[in-house]
Amino acid sequence: MMVLVPKIDEVTTRENVRELLKKYWTMKRMSSFEFSDSYYDTTGAITYSDMPKSQSNRNNEEYRIIKIYGGVTKDRMGNHKRVKEIDRVIESLPNKYATILRLSYCEKEKHSINEIAAKLKGYRVNELGVREEFFYSTKNIEKLKSEALIFFAEAYGEGQLLAYEK
Repeated sequence: MMVLVPKIDEVTTRENVRELLKKYWTMKRMSSFEFSDSYYDTTGAITYSDMPKSQSNRNNEEYRIIKIYGGVTKDRMGNHKRVKEIDRVIESLPNKYATILRLSYCEKEKHSINEIAAKLKGYRVNELGVREEFFYSTKNIEKLKSEALIFFAEAYGEGQLLAYEK
């Protein structure tokens, strides 16, 4: 029997996503590069000299680009793209899933399930039509985090983190 959409191996998929997201801060640190603005510094631009000007053999446009992007390697650019892609995917998820993933993996200080449960609020309308606020239990946070990891895998890199059952 041919299956139109193969069944996702959720355990392996979640593990793939966790492995990527655990590296988030390492990639972010490795990709942090600052552009050199010294080329645009005007304090040294005005100089007076009685020496004659000489013809320059240097390509000023190439020199400017080298000054701006000095020290940026392929690895740094790759990490920068991965971090941007992770941020984009998390932002595309529903708010509760995005918040759980951000607090679990993308904050400098990682949050535990209990801390996330204390921070994440939900709203519901009771039988009287009044909107009331509630907090999620730790079991609900664990369930939502599992769902968020699957949703992340579906949206990241054209599904490259998805694992399928055989």
